[in-house]
Amino acid sequence: MLDRKYRRCYNLRMREDVRNISSICPNCFATLKGDSCPACGKDFSDTVNPPPALPVRYIMGSKYLTGKVLGIGGFGITYLGWDLSESRKLAIKEFFPRDFATRDSGGEIVNVKSPETVSQYNHWLNAFIEEAKILMRIKHLGGVVKLLDYFENNNTAYIVTDYLEGSSLREHLTAHNYKLTWDETLKILNPVLTSLRILHSYGVIHNDISPENIIIVLNKYVKLIDFGAAILYKVSNAARPYVVLKNGYSPLELYRPTARSQGPWTDVYQIGATMYNCITGYIPPVATEREKDDRLPKPSDLKIELPLHVEDALMKALAVFPQDRYSSIDDFMFDLRL
Repeated sequence: MLDRKYRRCYNLRMREDVRNISSICPNCFATLKGDSCPACGKDFSDTVNPPPALPVRYIMGSKYLTGKVLGIGGFGITYLGWDLSESRKLAIKEFFPRDFATRDSGGEIVNVKSPETVSQYNHWLNAFIEEAKILMRIKHLGGVVKLLDYFENNNTAYIVTDYLEGSSLREHLTAHNYKLTWDETLKILNPVLTSLRILHSYGVIHNDISPENIIIVLNKYVKLIDFGAAILYKVSNAARPYVVLKNGYSPLELYRPTARSQGPWTDVYQIGATMYNCITGYIPPVATEREKDDRLPKPSDLKIELPLHVEDALMKALAVFPQDRYSSIDDFMFDLRL
């Protein structure tokens, strides 16, 4: 009979993936049979990552295998990943600001496009790494996707997080005819509000809150994902060279980013817009349009019943100009009576 210590070491070894890399499906990580996968039905020829992404089955950080690309944005590429030492799925975010970066098709190393942008690239690469360090310290937060690892390679950096099986809030809204009650909305977003409050205390703002970046995991847990646009607002002394703009969710200051223009009030607007979308079924007009002529209707104007203090707090969170908004999530939650 195995003693406890030996049995534990034996089980750890059994979790390690010792398959031949070429036999692993880059779509679901099951074992291929020939060129096809009996688990997901994909043929390997169907899973080729588009440029400028890393190729499938590339091993990074000595233990992570890249699968298919999950998304390519203005500042990063997200891959489905496989932990070869733990035999589990992951999400891997690569720092890749497309305005500054380039990579040869099928290559690995990230190159800066021009000598003039090297200092900017390095500045924001270092900021990306510093943000990862802070997020690792608060990985215990229940409402935020768990960060597992970060490392530098290929002249860039990577963040590794849990891969969440579930549906986005956007998909949840679609399934519920694009409208939820206040109680339903609060149940979903309260963990996100609580986590944002703690994030802000560490000097981090998310900067990309929307129904697409809120995941309902197995109908049980709610997680905020995609920290690729996050910034350290307390120490940033220069305009970020890229921002994520989502019409209806992005506040005015993201359309004209300047030094220190962003802060907790930026996340307040985005979570407010997300709440408004959930409750009314409508996405607020683009912030630059509201600046010229603000006609955002109150929920009560749309015949939606809300406690008066909730409606007042929501409309203040959605104020066009930062100085008219809540300066903190704490103040917003206080007026929501949370």
